[in-house]
Amino acid sequence: MKILAVDTALGACSVAITRHDKTLAHRWVAMVRGHAEALAPMVGEAMAEAGLAFADLDRLAVTTGPGTFTGQRVGLAFMRGLRIALGAPLVGLTTLEVMAAAAGEEAKTPSVAVLHEAKRGEVYGALYHGRETILPVQVASYEAFMEEILKVTEGLAPGDGLALAGTAAPEATAWLEDRGAAGIVLTAVRQPDALWLARLARSAMEPSEPARPLYLRAPDAKLAASAIRLREANPGDATLLAGLHRATMPRAWETGYFEQIVTGSAGFAVIAEANGAVLGFVLARVAADEAEILSIGVLKAYRENGVGARLLREAAARAGALGAATLFLEVAEDNLSARRLYEAQGFSLTGRRKNYYGDEGGGDALLLRRALPL
Repeated sequence: MKILAVDTALGACSVAITRHDKTLAHRWVAMVRGHAEALAPMVGEAMAEAGLAFADLDRLAVTTGPGTFTGQRVGLAFMRGLRIALGAPLVGLTTLEVMAAAAGEEAKTPSVAVLHEAKRGEVYGALYHGRETILPVQVASYEAFMEEILKVTEGLAPGDGLALAGTAAPEATAWLEDRGAAGIVLTAVRQPDALWLARLARSAMEPSEPARPLYLRAPDAKLAASAIRLREANPGDATLLAGLHRATMPRAWETGYFEQIVTGSAGFAVIAEANGAVLGFVLARVAADEAEILSIGVLKAYRENGVGARLLREAAARAGALGAATLFLEVAEDNLSARRLYEAQGFSLTGRRKNYYGDEGGGDALLLRRALPL
């Protein structure tokens, strides 16, 4: 398989052409701006070095973000044009998973955290263990994301190690080591490289729709309703579900709990995705003619897009199909945005648990109910 891959999303411009596991041509130049002017000549040089015509290409690949607004669109526009001209599939992968692949190979560690400076005291971050996503791609405050990373390092097996990549990785390494974290490996990976994009694209599933830019900040994070996809989670998603829960809730649950619910005959989870990014999840179970929403969360960057309402309606429909006539859920009394969502869907107050969320700063829990179907 002959692949042309390009990256222009962050602080570099790179092109790679591979055939199976062999690199035919590779260009990588650090740059803050000027990607639009540099990309086409760079691709032309690489194609000439590889000795290929564009018609020889079997697959295309591009990074979708997170990154700069202009940088993301440069690579995507160029590769979308080629996709239309050649009729070749275009694989879109995130900048963070591309950096993680390079860092994992360099450090020889199963766990990799990518932290890239996003200004405003925030980072684009993600955490991977092998091919599993522990913390999904997100924009978060530096301190909050580092606290999540620290929790993960505490659970690492002796000798496992954690590789760090991205522009915020040097500072993150010092932060973790100051707090006694062991096995931290600072890699040299600071930017994505199209060579690793090409390697990942070789084993990626053929896309069913065109690659789209992944924006994590409003107003860029505004999603078209048609872009949001819901899918039923499977047991292999337990780690991802735990990561989503950890990123959206004040108190984390064990991965095994999610696996138990998903594999049970009366439990299920639904994951929301769009443009290659994970947006949120809902976890529920049914007992006789009653169902309960155990947890529902949407990553901060994707709120105000109707994702929570879509997940709630999907969970209600699935619960009804399993025989439930009533749907229950709990919400912290001071979680006003969630309460507005549930009230808009017709839920009503049926009980209160005093100081249920007291250790999380949330006070009382309100028990809400809604007859099905919604």
